[in-house]
Amino acid sequence: MNRTLIAVAASIACAACSAKGTSGEPVRPAADPPPTAPPAPLSPSRVVTEQFHSDALGVDKAVVIYLPRGYDSQPARHWPVFYYLHGLGGNETNWLQRGKLDAAADQLALAAVVVMPDGDDGWYVDSPLAIDYAQCMQDGTGLFIPAQQDHATTCVRARRYESYIARDLVGWIDAHYHTIARRDGRGIAGLSMGGFGAMSVALRHADEFAAAGSHSGAIALLYRGPRPFAPGKTELYSDVADRGNSTPIGAWIRAVFGSDIADWKAHDVVELAGVLGPGKVALYFDCGTEDDFALQDNVQYVHEALTARHIPHEFFVGPGRHDFAFWSARLPVSLAFLRDHTARPE
Repeated sequence: MNRTLIAVAASIACAACSAKGTSGEPVRPAADPPPTAPPAPLSPSRVVTEQFHSDALGVDKAVVIYLPRGYDSQPARHWPVFYYLHGLGGNETNWLQRGKLDAAADQLALAAVVVMPDGDDGWYVDSPLAIDYAQCMQDGTGLFIPAQQDHATTCVRARRYESYIARDLVGWIDAHYHTIARRDGRGIAGLSMGGFGAMSVALRHADEFAAAGSHSGAIALLYRGPRPFAPGKTELYSDVADRGNSTPIGAWIRAVFGSDIADWKAHDVVELAGVLGPGKVALYFDCGTEDDFALQDNVQYVHEALTARHIPHEFFVGPGRHDFAFWSARLPVSLAFLRDHTARPE
């Protein structure tokens, strides 16, 4: 009995000791760590318009730039860049004002800078044909639609639009924005004339671009088939003697590229992709089944030609015309395609 009482007393004493410090005072529980500050909110996306000088064109050009959510609040981060080219008769504002590119990018939570340059009506090629800058400024000579185009913003000293995009613009963007300045950090896409330009520029500069996309682009210059320019027409793209001059677009294409078939072949998407081989540049292209220039035949031909050469690509033909209703609907697809085939922010 006494031994039991002694053991209980000792146990109580030990418990009391464990609840006190060496000074005999009760031990207070450790304080909770200070709360972690919540992460700073990401800056919203925004759009800016810049002017820069192009050595290739010999003039200053405007460019519209979409900066993604978080760009301003994460200055140490570097972002992929997507270049979006407008169509014939358009300018740098088209993708934003008519295509609502900023809304589409926000909806996708796109983590990329999107650059929308002014490409005039130059088909994004270095044309072999000269232009008289002074005469162009005076009366619009050399422009696609002189009476409707601002000579001051459209006339150039040289028609070197491919060099303007692939060299001048890319270099300027990399120098002035937080970009992934590598091939795997760049994609390019466009509509109509810009769709052709995007595919041609990417394939001719495969060391600069990892992916390319085209919406309703006349991407096969050497297409041998019916309706190359408009429903019911039978001229051949490859017939240099005629070159589809019975249509305004056919005449303008000839005015830009000249009459040497070698210049056409050097920009033909099927020819270029065949030389590069499978998988060098990721390719996406589409067209509406009611395209006003029947370009669905053109892109179908490209699809079949690339398939025969075992060149991977994504291809879509579906309801739609040659207009922004179709292009805006397909825009999220091309944005996602470029995103999936380029580097992530780093």
